Amino acid sequence: MTLLDTGSPDRSRQPAPPLRGGPGRWIAEVGGRAFLVAILAAVLGGLSGIALGSWLAWRDVDPMAPDRATAIRLAPTVLPGAFDDRVDHYGRHTFWNPYSKNTLHGGTGVRVGRAHVTGTVPAQAGPEEVAAAVTRQMRAGGWQDVHSTIQTSSWVTVEVTGTRDGYLAAVQFTPADEVNPATLGFDLMWAEPPGQPRYTVAGGLAGALLGALLGFFTSRRWRRHSRRMQRAYVGLCSVTLLMLTPACLGNIPTAAGSLMANTHRNGPGPSVYWGGFVIYGAEPLAILSVLPILAIVIGCFLPPIASRRGPEPARPTSIG
Repeated sequence: MTLLDTGSPDRSRQPAPPLRGGPGRWIAEVGGRAFLVAILAAVLGGLSGIALGSWLAWRDVDPMAPDRATAIRLAPTVLPGAFDDRVDHYGRHTFWNPYSKNTLHGGTGVRVGRAHVTGTVPAQAGPEEVAAAVTRQMRAGGWQDVHSTIQTSSWVTVEVTGTRDGYLAAVQFTPADEVNPATLGFDLMWAEPPGQPRYTVAGGLAGALLGALLGFFTSRRWRRHSRRMQRAYVGLCSVTLLMLTPACLGNIPTAAGSLMANTHRNGPGPSVYWGGFVIYGAEPLAILSVLPILAIVIGCFLPPIASRRGPEPARPTSIG
């Protein structure tokens, strides 16, 4: 109802006529609440879609660490000298575990299992010589994207990484000190899938679009109901927001890592970036948010429930 409908005699206080067309009039007709719900739903849907897209990129990757035979077969293409035929596995059973040690510290993803082989340290070799020898060995063995890093802080560490046939190799060398002997280790793990950025971007865009459409559609449909039902709609939207926000906020830093294919999380190796959905407490809340979302969708298809109002009193007529 506009001020014109009230029959106010003060014509000077009448509002300006609405826009004849264009986005302004369309927004005014649709209502601000529909746009607010659509924007919030798009943000939550986009962050959820990023997590889902990253998870889908890993669906065909073997959840177990590379086996002993594979590690022994690839060790000569990585290590420049002799090596032990013993293979140790780390994180072997934590690939899909949503409660790995990293999830409580910002949801950095689930650590991929790895196979470890201990190599012989070249005699009289310093960090630069070891890095150069490992780099030459890996390139000759067909490894791609070989990179070496030498870090000097309180102690010196050398790290050389490369990829081949879906595997990621990481060689770490630590020189001897007064207490510990020099060590050279080769870690073999699954490399990050090539489609990781593509799936992540597609999941985010699809989630944002579906979330915006769902928010806009439900807000428009619930406007047919009574004020009491519309208040229930606002309550259901608020509950959904509270349940999904912790997981979605936790997914923001891991989404950046996923898009940049950042494989260095507490050491070399890829992580599964489904973000905040693996944080303690956030995952159950995200799962329970399906209930208010389902209630919202069901309410869209209920018959219109209008407010109960009594009949309007008849207006007196004057007889001239």
